[in-house]
Amino acid sequence: MFLDNDDDKVKGAVGAVIGALAGIGIWCLIGLFGKIAFVGGFALCLGVFGGYYLLGNGLSKTGLIIMVGIILISVYFATRLNYAIALSRAMDGELSFGECYSKVMKLLKAINETGAFYKDLTLGYLVTLGGGAGLLYKLGVFEG
Repeated sequence: MFLDNDDDKVKGAVGAVIGALAGIGIWCLIGLFGKIAFVGGFALCLGVFGGYYLLGNGLSKTGLIIMVGIILISVYFATRLNYAIALSRAMDGELSFGECYSKVMKLLKAINETGAFYKDLTLGYLVTLGGGAGLLYKLGVFEG
C-alpha cells in the first residue's frame, strides 16, 4: 500500500500542491491570531500527503521526496504570507498587500525585524516536519 513505485508522480505532485494550498490557508488563518501552531504544520503536511496519495494513487520513496520539497517551499511561502498580512495591516493602507508581500524582506530590514522572520521560519520548519514525520509514522509509512 505505502512506498510502492507504481504511483503517478505528476498527478501526485499536483495533488500535493493543491493540498499544500489548503494547508497554507489554515496556517495563515492561525497566523492572523499571531500564532504559529502545531495545527498549521500538521494541516500542511496532511494536505500535502493526502493530495499526493489521492491523486498519485499511492506513495513511493520518490513521492516522499517530492512531498518534502513541496512542504519546505510551502512553509516558506506561508511564513512570508503571514508577515505580508501583518505588515499590510500595520501599514494601514500605505502599501497594498501585494506590495507588502513583494517587499517583505526590505520592510523587515527597515524595521530591524529580519531575525524574527527567520526565527519564525525555522520554528515553522521544525513544527511542520515534526508533525509530518509523526503523521507518516502513525499512517504506517515508516516502520518503527
